[in-house]
Amino acid sequence: MSICDRRQFLGLAFASAVSRTAMGQGSALADDKASYDSADATTLAHWVARGAVSPSELMGEATKRLRRVNPQLNLLSQDHIDLAQIAVQKGLPQGPFTGVPFLLKDLGIQMKGTVTSSGSALHAHSIAGTDSEITRRFKNAGLVIFGKTNTPEFGLALTTEGKFLGDCLNPWNLNHSTGGSSGGSAAAVAAGVIPMAHATDGGGSIRVPATFCGLLGLKPTRGLTPGGRGSGMSVAHVVTRSVRDSALMLEALAGYQSGAPYGLGLPSTGFFNATTRDPPRLKIAINLNEPQVNVDPEVRKAVLSSAKLLEALGHSVEEAAPGINYLHLNEVQNTLIASSTASWLNQVARARGYEITPEELEPMTHMIRLEGAQYSGANVAEALLSMQQFGLQMAQFHRRFDMVLQPVAATPAPPLGAITFREGDDLQSYTSRFKAVSAYTHLYNMTGQPSIAVPFTTSQSGLPIGIMLSAAMGGDAGLLGLAAQLERDNPWHQRRPLIWSGI
Repeated sequence: MSICDRRQFLGLAFASAVSRTAMGQGSALADDKASYDSADATTLAHWVARGAVSPSELMGEATKRLRRVNPQLNLLSQDHIDLAQIAVQKGLPQGPFTGVPFLLKDLGIQMKGTVTSSGSALHAHSIAGTDSEITRRFKNAGLVIFGKTNTPEFGLALTTEGKFLGDCLNPWNLNHSTGGSSGGSAAAVAAGVIPMAHATDGGGSIRVPATFCGLLGLKPTRGLTPGGRGSGMSVAHVVTRSVRDSALMLEALAGYQSGAPYGLGLPSTGFFNATTRDPPRLKIAINLNEPQVNVDPEVRKAVLSSAKLLEALGHSVEEAAPGINYLHLNEVQNTLIASSTASWLNQVARARGYEITPEELEPMTHMIRLEGAQYSGANVAEALLSMQQFGLQMAQFHRRFDMVLQPVAATPAPPLGAITFREGDDLQSYTSRFKAVSAYTHLYNMTGQPSIAVPFTTSQSGLPIGIMLSAAMGGDAGLLGLAAQLERDNPWHQRRPLIWSGI
Protein backbone atom coordinates (compact mmCIF):
# COMPACT_ATOMS: atom_id res chain seq x y z
CA MET A 1 0.00 0.00 0.00
CA SER A 2 1.46 3.36 -1.03
CA ILE A 3 1.66 6.36 1.30
CA CYS A 4 -1.03 8.06 -0.77
CA ASP A 5 -3.28 5.01 -0.59
CA ARG A 6 -2.79 4.78 3.17
CA ARG A 7 -3.74 8.41 3.67
CA GLN A 8 -6.88 7.85 1.63
CA PHE A 9 -7.59 4.78 3.71
CA LEU A 10 -7.76 6.87 6.88
CA GLY A 11 -10.83 8.68 5.56
CA LEU A 12 -12.39 5.72 3.75
CA ALA A 13 -13.92 2.43 4.74
CA PHE A 14 -11.42 -0.28 5.67
CA ALA A 15 -11.96 -4.04 5.66
CA SER A 16 -10.91 -4.95 9.19
CA ALA A 17 -9.84 -8.47 10.09
CA VAL A 18 -10.06 -8.02 13.85
CA SER A 19 -11.17 -11.22 15.57
CA ARG A 20 -14.55 -11.43 17.28
CA THR A 21 -12.83 -11.95 20.61
CA ALA A 22 -10.86 -8.74 20.26
CA MET A 23 -13.91 -6.81 19.14
CA GLY A 24 -16.06 -8.13 21.97
CA GLN A 25 -19.10 -10.30 21.54
CA GLY A 26 -21.86 -8.22 20.01
CA SER A 27 -19.87 -5.00 20.37
CA ALA A 28 -21.45 -1.90 18.88
CA LEU A 29 -18.23 -1.58 16.82
CA ALA A 30 -18.12 -5.22 15.75
CA ASP A 31 -18.32 -4.41 12.06
CA ASP A 32 -16.10 -5.54 9.22
CA LYS A 33 -15.72 -1.96 8.04
CA ALA A 34 -14.63 1.13 9.88
CA SER A 35 -13.00 4.50 9.23
CA TYR A 36 -11.00 6.76 11.49
CA ASP A 37 -14.25 8.60 12.19
CA SER A 38 -15.86 5.53 13.73
CA ALA A 39 -12.80 3.60 14.93
CA ASP A 40 -12.02 3.32 18.61
CA ALA A 41 -8.46 3.11 19.94
CA THR A 42 -8.54 -0.69 19.94
CA THR A 43 -9.38 -0.70 16.24
CA LEU A 44 -6.58 1.76 15.44
CA ALA A 45 -4.10 -0.45 17.31
CA HIS A 46 -5.22 -3.48 15.28
CA TRP A 47 -4.74 -1.51 12.06
CA VAL A 48 -1.16 -0.75 13.14
CA ALA A 49 -0.51 -4.35 14.19
CA ARG A 50 -1.72 -5.62 10.80
CA GLY A 51 0.50 -3.17 8.95
CA ALA A 52 -2.51 -1.52 7.33
CA VAL A 53 -1.40 1.87 8.59
CA SER A 54 1.65 3.20 10.39
CA PRO A 55 1.85 5.12 13.68
CA SER A 56 3.19 8.10 11.71
CA GLU A 57 0.17 8.10 9.46
CA LEU A 58 -2.22 7.91 12.41
CA MET A 59 -0.33 10.81 13.98
CA GLY A 60 -0.68 12.74 10.74
CA GLU A 61 -4.43 12.20 10.75
CA ALA A 62 -4.80 13.15 14.42
CA THR A 63 -2.74 16.32 14.08
CA LYS A 64 -4.63 17.32 10.93
CA ARG A 65 -7.89 16.93 12.81
CA LEU A 66 -6.53 18.79 15.82
CA ARG A 67 -5.53 21.75 13.68
CA ARG A 68 -8.95 21.71 12.05
CA VAL A 69 -10.99 22.09 15.25
CA ASN A 70 -8.67 23.51 17.90
CA PRO A 71 -9.13 27.13 16.74
CA GLN A 72 -12.85 26.72 17.47
CA LEU A 73 -12.67 24.60 20.61
CA ASN A 74 -9.39 25.63 22.31
CA LEU A 75 -8.90 22.08 23.59
CA LEU A 76 -5.08 21.98 23.44
CA SER A 77 -2.78 23.50 26.04
CA GLN A 78 0.63 22.04 25.11
CA ASP A 79 1.89 20.90 21.70
CA HIS A 80 4.23 17.87 21.81
CA ILE A 81 3.94 16.83 18.16
CA ASP A 82 7.71 17.00 17.59
CA LEU A 83 8.33 14.75 20.60
CA ALA A 84 5.68 12.32 19.35
CA GLN A 85 7.37 12.09 15.97
CA ILE A 86 10.71 11.37 17.64
CA ALA A 87 9.11 8.65 19.76
CA VAL A 88 7.63 7.00 16.66
CA GLN A 89 10.97 7.13 14.83
CA LYS A 90 12.77 5.52 17.78
CA GLY A 91 10.24 2.69 17.90
CA LEU A 92 7.24 2.23 20.20
CA PRO A 93 6.77 -0.35 22.95
CA GLN A 94 4.51 -3.25 22.07
CA GLY A 95 1.30 -2.81 24.01
CA PRO A 96 -2.46 -2.90 23.57
CA PHE A 97 -2.48 0.57 21.95
CA THR A 98 0.77 0.67 20.00
CA GLY A 99 0.70 3.53 17.52
CA VAL A 100 -2.51 5.16 18.77
CA PRO A 101 -2.36 8.99 19.07
CA PHE A 102 -3.06 10.22 22.60
CA LEU A 103 -3.33 13.42 24.63
CA LEU A 104 -2.53 13.94 28.31
CA LYS A 105 -4.52 16.24 30.55
CA ASP A 106 -2.42 19.25 31.59
CA LEU A 107 -2.85 18.45 35.28
CA GLY A 108 -1.56 15.96 37.82
CA ILE A 109 0.93 14.33 35.45
CA GLN A 110 4.53 14.76 34.35
CA MET A 111 6.23 13.99 31.06
CA LYS A 112 9.98 14.45 30.96
CA GLY A 113 11.12 17.59 29.20
CA THR A 114 7.65 19.13 28.96
CA VAL A 115 5.60 21.66 30.88
CA THR A 116 2.63 20.69 33.01
CA SER A 117 0.96 24.03 33.63
CA SER A 118 -2.03 22.74 35.64
CA GLY A 119 -3.94 25.50 33.89
CA SER A 120 -1.98 28.14 35.78
CA ALA A 121 0.46 30.89 34.83
CA LEU A 122 2.22 29.96 38.05
CA HIS A 123 3.52 26.79 36.36
CA ALA A 124 3.88 28.10 32.83
CA HIS A 125 7.58 27.23 32.81
CA SER A 126 7.61 24.18 35.12
CA ILE A 127 9.45 21.56 33.08
CA ALA A 128 9.31 17.97 34.32
CA GLY A 129 12.57 16.17 34.97
CA THR A 130 11.04 12.73 34.71
CA ASP A 131 7.90 10.87 33.71
CA SER A 132 5.27 10.21 36.35
CA GLU A 133 4.29 6.58 36.84
CA ILE A 134 1.05 6.89 34.91
CA THR A 135 2.89 8.50 31.98
CA ARG A 136 5.23 5.51 31.92
CA ARG A 137 2.26 3.18 31.83
CA PHE A 138 0.64 5.14 29.01
CA LYS A 139 3.90 4.95 27.05
CA ASN A 140 4.32 1.24 27.79
CA ALA A 141 0.84 0.70 26.36
CA GLY A 142 2.27 1.98 23.07
CA LEU A 143 0.38 5.28 22.97
CA VAL A 144 1.85 8.20 21.01
CA ILE A 145 1.55 11.28 23.22
CA PHE A 146 1.41 14.43 21.09
CA GLY A 147 0.13 17.09 23.48
CA LYS A 148 -1.74 18.07 26.62
CA THR A 149 -5.31 19.28 26.98
CA ASN A 150 -6.96 22.36 28.44
CA THR A 151 -7.96 22.36 32.10
CA PRO A 152 -9.03 25.06 34.61
CA GLU A 153 -6.47 26.28 37.13
CA PHE A 154 -5.46 23.35 39.35
CA GLY A 155 -8.65 21.54 38.34
CA LEU A 156 -10.65 23.60 40.82
CA ALA A 157 -13.66 24.16 38.58
CA LEU A 158 -16.40 21.98 37.14
CA THR A 159 -16.03 23.82 33.84
CA THR A 160 -12.94 24.28 31.66
CA GLU A 161 -12.96 28.05 31.67
CA GLY A 162 -9.93 30.02 32.77
CA LYS A 163 -7.81 33.07 32.12
CA PHE A 164 -4.47 31.38 31.51
CA LEU A 165 -5.46 28.70 28.99
CA GLY A 166 -8.74 30.30 27.90
CA ASP A 167 -12.17 28.72 27.67
CA CYS A 168 -12.60 25.28 26.12
CA LEU A 169 -15.81 25.09 24.10
CA ASN A 170 -18.19 22.17 23.80
CA PRO A 171 -18.25 20.59 20.30
CA TRP A 172 -22.01 19.98 20.67
CA ASN A 173 -22.74 23.67 21.26
CA LEU A 174 -20.03 26.32 21.40
CA ASN A 175 -22.03 28.37 23.88
CA HIS A 176 -21.99 25.60 26.47
CA SER A 177 -19.45 24.18 28.89
CA THR A 178 -17.43 21.03 28.27
CA GLY A 179 -17.46 20.42 31.99
CA GLY A 180 -14.28 20.25 34.02
CA SER A 181 -11.71 19.73 34.87
CA SER A 182 -11.04 17.27 31.99
CA GLY A 183 -12.84 19.45 29.46
CA GLY A 184 -10.03 19.63 26.91
CA SER A 185 -9.69 15.86 26.82
CA ALA A 186 -13.44 15.40 26.47
CA ALA A 187 -13.63 17.95 23.65
CA ALA A 188 -10.79 16.22 21.77
CA VAL A 189 -12.48 12.83 21.89
CA ALA A 190 -15.99 14.15 21.25
CA ALA A 191 -14.81 16.07 18.18
CA GLY A 192 -13.15 12.99 16.71
CA VAL A 193 -9.53 14.15 16.99
CA ILE A 194 -8.61 11.00 18.89
CA PRO A 195 -10.72 8.14 20.29
CA MET A 196 -9.35 8.29 23.84
CA ALA A 197 -7.62 10.82 26.13
CA HIS A 198 -6.24 11.02 29.66
CA ALA A 199 -8.52 12.46 32.34
CA THR A 200 -8.66 12.75 36.13
CA ASP A 201 -11.57 12.88 38.57
CA GLY A 202 -11.49 14.51 42.01
CA GLY A 203 -15.16 15.42 42.25
CA GLY A 204 -16.62 14.47 38.89
CA SER A 205 -13.89 15.67 36.52
CA ILE A 206 -13.98 12.55 34.33
CA ARG A 207 -17.69 11.81 34.54
CA VAL A 208 -19.11 15.34 34.11
CA PRO A 209 -17.08 16.25 30.97
CA ALA A 210 -17.86 12.79 29.59
CA THR A 211 -21.59 13.28 29.96
CA PHE A 212 -21.54 16.90 28.75
CA CYS A 213 -19.66 15.76 25.62
CA GLY A 214 -21.45 12.46 24.96
CA LEU A 215 -18.65 10.10 26.03
CA LEU A 216 -17.95 7.23 28.38
CA GLY A 217 -16.05 8.16 31.53
CA LEU A 218 -15.00 5.73 34.26
CA LYS A 219 -13.71 6.99 37.60
CA PRO A 220 -11.85 3.90 38.83
CA THR A 221 -11.64 2.65 42.39
CA ARG A 222 -9.31 4.73 44.55
CA GLY A 223 -5.74 3.50 44.10
CA LEU A 224 -6.45 1.25 41.13
CA THR A 225 -4.49 3.56 38.80
CA PRO A 226 -1.30 5.45 39.71
CA GLY A 227 -1.17 8.98 41.05
CA GLY A 228 -3.44 8.89 44.10
CA ARG A 229 -2.15 10.98 46.99
CA GLY A 230 -3.42 13.06 49.89
CA SER A 231 -7.05 12.31 50.65
CA GLY A 232 -7.27 10.08 47.57
CA MET A 233 -10.28 11.88 46.13
CA SER A 234 -8.67 12.30 42.71
CA VAL A 235 -7.98 9.32 40.46
CA ALA A 236 -6.79 9.05 36.87
CA HIS A 237 -8.05 7.19 33.83
CA VAL A 238 -9.38 8.16 30.38
CA VAL A 239 -12.46 9.39 28.53
CA THR A 240 -13.41 7.23 25.55
CA ARG A 241 -16.01 6.63 22.87
CA SER A 242 -16.19 2.86 23.49
CA VAL A 243 -16.47 0.75 26.62
CA ARG A 244 -13.81 -1.71 25.53
CA ASP A 245 -11.23 1.08 25.16
CA SER A 246 -11.86 2.11 28.76
CA ALA A 247 -11.58 -1.50 29.90
CA LEU A 248 -8.44 -2.29 27.92
CA MET A 249 -6.80 0.94 29.07
CA LEU A 250 -7.61 0.00 32.66
CA GLU A 251 -5.84 -3.32 32.08
CA ALA A 252 -2.75 -1.33 31.09
CA LEU A 253 -2.95 1.19 33.94
CA ALA A 254 -4.11 -0.93 36.87
CA GLY A 255 -1.64 -2.20 39.42
CA TYR A 256 -0.27 -1.01 42.72
CA GLN A 257 2.34 1.73 42.50
CA SER A 258 5.09 0.89 44.94
CA GLY A 259 4.91 3.12 48.00
CA ALA A 260 1.50 4.58 47.13
CA PRO A 261 -0.95 5.19 50.01
CA TYR A 262 -3.81 3.39 48.22
CA GLY A 263 -4.45 0.46 45.92
CA LEU A 264 -2.67 -2.52 47.44
CA GLY A 265 -4.65 -5.73 46.91
CA LEU A 266 -7.09 -4.40 44.31
CA PRO A 267 -7.80 -6.55 41.22
CA SER A 268 -5.61 -5.54 38.28
CA THR A 269 -7.18 -7.52 35.47
CA GLY A 270 -10.49 -8.93 34.23
CA PHE A 271 -11.81 -5.57 33.07
CA PHE A 272 -11.73 -6.31 29.35
CA ASN A 273 -13.14 -9.82 29.69
CA ALA A 274 -16.10 -8.39 31.60
CA THR A 275 -17.09 -6.40 28.50
CA THR A 276 -17.26 -9.46 26.24
CA ARG A 277 -20.21 -11.13 27.98
CA ASP A 278 -23.45 -10.07 29.58
CA PRO A 279 -23.23 -9.51 33.33
CA PRO A 280 -25.20 -11.65 35.79
CA ARG A 281 -28.55 -10.41 37.01
CA LEU A 282 -27.83 -7.36 39.17
CA LYS A 283 -29.76 -5.64 41.92
CA ILE A 284 -29.64 -1.91 41.17
CA ALA A 285 -30.80 0.95 43.38
CA ILE A 286 -32.17 3.94 41.49
CA ASN A 287 -31.58 7.04 43.60
CA LEU A 288 -33.07 10.33 42.47
CA ASN A 289 -33.88 11.52 46.00
CA GLU A 290 -30.39 12.07 47.38
CA PRO A 291 -29.02 14.67 47.14
CA GLN A 292 -32.01 16.98 47.04
CA VAL A 293 -31.34 19.12 43.97
CA ASN A 294 -33.44 20.31 41.06
CA VAL A 295 -33.05 17.75 38.28
CA ASP A 296 -33.77 18.81 34.73
CA PRO A 297 -36.89 16.98 33.46
CA GLU A 298 -35.02 15.56 30.46
CA VAL A 299 -32.26 14.24 32.71
CA ARG A 300 -34.82 12.64 35.03
CA LYS A 301 -36.58 11.08 32.05
CA ALA A 302 -33.27 9.66 30.78
CA VAL A 303 -32.48 8.03 34.12
CA LEU A 304 -35.97 6.54 34.40
CA SER A 305 -35.74 5.28 30.80
CA SER A 306 -32.38 3.69 31.54
CA ALA A 307 -33.94 1.96 34.55
CA LYS A 308 -36.60 0.44 32.27
CA LEU A 309 -33.90 -0.69 29.84
CA LEU A 310 -31.93 -2.30 32.67
CA GLU A 311 -35.04 -4.16 33.78
CA ALA A 312 -35.65 -5.30 30.20
CA LEU A 313 -32.08 -6.64 30.19
CA GLY A 314 -32.94 -8.80 33.19
CA HIS A 315 -31.76 -6.68 36.10
CA SER A 316 -33.73 -5.71 39.19
CA VAL A 317 -34.16 -1.96 39.75
CA GLU A 318 -35.55 -0.61 43.01
CA GLU A 319 -35.87 2.89 44.43
CA ALA A 320 -33.54 3.23 47.41
CA ALA A 321 -31.16 5.75 48.99
CA PRO A 322 -28.32 5.26 51.49
CA GLY A 323 -29.25 8.27 53.66
CA ILE A 324 -26.13 10.35 53.00
CA ASN A 325 -26.01 13.79 54.64
CA TYR A 326 -25.02 15.80 51.59
CA LEU A 327 -24.76 19.11 53.43
CA HIS A 328 -22.09 17.55 55.61
CA LEU A 329 -20.49 15.82 52.63
CA ASN A 330 -20.09 19.13 50.81
CA GLU A 331 -18.56 20.72 53.91
CA VAL A 332 -16.11 17.84 54.21
CA GLN A 333 -15.11 18.06 50.56
CA ASN A 334 -14.66 21.83 50.76
CA THR A 335 -12.43 21.41 53.80
CA LEU A 336 -10.24 18.81 52.12
CA ILE A 337 -9.95 20.58 48.76
CA ALA A 338 -9.35 24.06 50.19
CA SER A 339 -6.82 22.90 52.79
CA SER A 340 -4.92 20.79 50.24
CA THR A 341 -4.87 23.72 47.80
CA ALA A 342 -3.44 26.00 50.48
CA SER A 343 -0.89 23.35 51.45
CA TRP A 344 0.21 22.79 47.86
CA LEU A 345 0.64 26.49 47.13
CA ASN A 346 2.60 26.93 50.36
CA GLN A 347 4.95 24.17 49.15
CA VAL A 348 5.37 25.93 45.81
CA ALA A 349 6.19 29.20 47.58
CA ARG A 350 8.74 27.53 49.84
CA ALA A 351 10.38 25.71 46.93
CA ARG A 352 10.90 28.91 44.94
CA GLY A 353 11.89 30.97 47.97
CA TYR A 354 9.30 33.75 47.85
CA GLU A 355 5.58 34.20 48.37
CA ILE A 356 2.91 33.76 45.71
CA THR A 357 1.10 37.00 44.99
CA PRO A 358 -2.65 37.19 44.36
CA GLU A 359 -1.93 38.38 40.81
CA GLU A 360 -0.22 35.08 40.01
CA LEU A 361 -3.43 33.15 40.67
CA GLU A 362 -6.92 33.34 39.28
CA PRO A 363 -9.38 34.94 41.74
CA MET A 364 -11.06 31.55 42.27
CA THR A 365 -7.79 29.94 43.36
CA HIS A 366 -6.75 32.88 45.53
CA MET A 367 -10.08 32.73 47.37
CA ILE A 368 -9.79 28.96 47.90
CA ARG A 369 -6.23 29.35 49.18
CA LEU A 370 -7.24 32.02 51.69
CA GLU A 371 -10.15 29.96 52.99
CA GLY A 372 -8.09 26.78 53.06
CA ALA A 373 -5.46 28.44 55.23
CA GLN A 374 -8.09 28.99 57.93
CA TYR A 375 -8.65 25.27 58.57
CA SER A 376 -6.76 23.74 61.48
CA GLY A 377 -5.15 20.34 61.56
CA ALA A 378 -8.06 19.18 63.70
CA ASN A 379 -10.52 20.37 61.03
CA VAL A 380 -8.73 18.34 58.39
CA ALA A 381 -8.50 15.26 60.63
CA GLU A 382 -12.25 15.47 61.32
CA ALA A 383 -12.94 15.78 57.58
CA LEU A 384 -10.85 12.69 56.83
CA LEU A 385 -12.73 10.75 59.49
CA SER A 386 -16.06 11.85 58.01
CA MET A 387 -14.88 10.78 54.58
CA GLN A 388 -14.16 7.31 55.93
CA GLN A 389 -17.60 7.20 57.54
CA PHE A 390 -19.22 7.91 54.17
CA GLY A 391 -17.32 4.94 52.80
CA LEU A 392 -18.56 2.67 55.58
CA GLN A 393 -22.11 3.90 55.04
CA MET A 394 -21.97 3.07 51.34
CA ALA A 395 -20.39 -0.32 52.05
CA GLN A 396 -23.45 -1.14 54.14
CA PHE A 397 -25.73 0.00 51.31
CA HIS A 398 -23.92 -2.27 48.86
CA ARG A 399 -24.75 -5.27 50.98
CA ARG A 400 -28.25 -4.81 49.58
CA PHE A 401 -27.49 -3.48 46.11
CA ASP A 402 -24.85 -4.29 43.52
CA MET A 403 -24.99 -0.87 41.91
CA VAL A 404 -26.54 2.58 42.14
CA LEU A 405 -28.21 4.33 39.19
CA GLN A 406 -28.30 8.15 39.18
CA PRO A 407 -27.81 11.13 36.89
CA VAL A 408 -24.23 12.15 36.21
CA ALA A 409 -25.25 15.79 36.38
CA ALA A 410 -28.54 17.41 37.29
CA THR A 411 -28.64 19.25 33.95
CA PRO A 412 -27.17 18.94 30.46
CA ALA A 413 -24.10 21.09 29.82
CA PRO A 414 -24.79 24.59 31.21
CA PRO A 415 -24.01 27.77 29.26
CA LEU A 416 -20.51 29.18 29.52
CA GLY A 417 -20.17 31.37 32.61
CA ALA A 418 -23.08 29.77 34.45
CA ILE A 419 -21.00 27.89 37.05
CA THR A 420 -17.75 29.85 37.05
CA PHE A 421 -16.30 31.88 39.91
CA ARG A 422 -17.86 35.31 40.34
CA GLU A 423 -16.52 38.38 42.07
CA GLY A 424 -17.53 38.31 45.72
CA ASP A 425 -17.83 34.51 45.92
CA ASP A 426 -16.67 32.72 49.03
CA LEU A 427 -16.04 28.98 49.16
CA GLN A 428 -19.65 28.20 50.02
CA SER A 429 -21.27 30.34 47.33
CA TYR A 430 -18.82 29.24 44.63
CA THR A 431 -19.03 25.51 45.29
CA SER A 432 -22.78 25.49 45.87
CA ARG A 433 -23.27 26.92 42.37
CA PHE A 434 -21.47 24.13 40.56
CA LYS A 435 -22.44 21.39 43.02
CA ALA A 436 -26.07 22.04 42.19
CA VAL A 437 -25.12 20.64 38.77
CA SER A 438 -22.61 17.96 39.83
CA ALA A 439 -24.31 17.03 43.10
CA TYR A 440 -24.34 13.30 42.37
CA THR A 441 -20.69 12.70 41.53
CA HIS A 442 -18.90 13.93 44.67
CA LEU A 443 -19.96 11.11 46.97
CA TYR A 444 -17.92 8.54 45.08
CA ASN A 445 -14.75 10.61 45.34
CA MET A 446 -15.32 10.67 49.09
CA THR A 447 -15.86 6.91 49.32
CA GLY A 448 -13.34 5.84 46.68
CA GLN A 449 -15.89 3.71 44.82
CA PRO A 450 -15.80 3.22 41.05
CA SER A 451 -18.38 5.24 39.16
CA ILE A 452 -19.04 5.45 35.43
CA ALA A 453 -20.78 7.95 33.13
CA VAL A 454 -22.53 6.18 30.26
CA PRO A 455 -23.91 8.11 27.26
CA PHE A 456 -27.64 7.55 26.98
CA THR A 457 -29.50 10.13 24.90
CA THR A 458 -29.59 13.78 23.85
CA SER A 459 -31.81 16.64 24.98
CA GLN A 460 -34.31 18.38 22.70
CA SER A 461 -31.71 21.11 22.25
CA GLY A 462 -29.16 18.54 21.10
CA LEU A 463 -26.96 18.32 24.21
CA PRO A 464 -25.82 14.89 25.42
CA ILE A 465 -27.31 13.32 28.55
CA GLY A 466 -25.60 10.49 30.39
CA ILE A 467 -26.46 8.22 33.27
CA MET A 468 -24.20 7.26 36.17
CA LEU A 469 -23.68 3.79 37.61
CA SER A 470 -21.62 3.22 40.74
CA ALA A 471 -20.42 0.03 42.40
CA ALA A 472 -18.75 -1.06 45.62
CA MET A 473 -14.99 -0.72 46.06
CA GLY A 474 -13.17 -2.86 43.49
CA GLY A 475 -16.27 -3.30 41.35
CA ASP A 476 -14.77 -1.72 38.23
CA ALA A 477 -15.09 -4.84 36.08
CA GLY A 478 -18.78 -5.15 36.90
CA LEU A 479 -19.41 -1.53 35.96
CA LEU A 480 -17.62 -1.95 32.65
CA GLY A 481 -19.54 -5.15 31.96
CA LEU A 482 -22.88 -3.46 32.56
CA ALA A 483 -21.83 -0.41 30.52
CA ALA A 484 -20.89 -2.72 27.63
CA GLN A 485 -24.31 -4.38 27.83
CA LEU A 486 -25.96 -0.95 27.61
CA GLU A 487 -23.65 -0.03 24.73
CA ARG A 488 -24.78 -3.08 22.78
CA ASP A 489 -28.46 -2.36 23.37
CA ASN A 490 -28.36 1.44 23.13
CA PRO A 491 -25.31 2.32 21.00
CA TRP A 492 -24.13 5.91 20.96
CA HIS A 493 -21.22 5.78 18.50
CA GLN A 494 -23.24 7.15 15.60
CA ARG A 495 -23.95 10.44 17.41
CA ARG A 496 -21.83 13.33 16.18
CA PRO A 497 -21.47 16.84 17.60
CA LEU A 498 -21.79 20.06 15.65
CA ILE A 499 -18.01 20.50 15.51
CA TRP A 500 -16.44 17.36 14.04
CA SER A 501 -12.82 17.07 12.95
CA GLY A 502 -13.51 14.70 10.06
CA ILE A 503 -14.55 15.85 6.64
